[in-house]
Amino acid sequence: MKIGPVKEVFKNLFKKPMTVMFPEEVVEIPERNRGRHHLDIDNCISCGSCAKICPNRAIRMIEAPPDFKEKYPKTYPQVDLGKCCFCALCEDVCPKDALTLTTNVFLATFEKEDTYVNPIEV
Repeated sequence: MKIGPVKEVFKNLFKKPMTVMFPEEVVEIPERNRGRHHLDIDNCISCGSCAKICPNRAIRMIEAPPDFKEKYPKTYPQVDLGKCCFCALCEDVCPKDALTLTTNVFLATFEKEDTYVNPIEV
């Protein structure tokens, strides 16, 4: 019998575990990590640059819901997180910094509709 594996077990037996008990505990997300998109619709000029540069075609320009049509008459980006590769090109190309990526990386959902980031969350 080799002593190596047994020695390794005892060495790691009293160390702090590498895993966390999610969702009660969470690992700190780095500041520059790319997560869910956020649109500041008041800064958006509806140029469509974000949709044009998206390599996965995850962004499309849509109209605001009918209740908000009067205040926001243009088209605004809708992001499909299921297609997005989180490259942040949309954030880089936005002339008014209206579209940004947050550090929210907890994007798991049971509903496909929840994977869309709409310009106005109703």
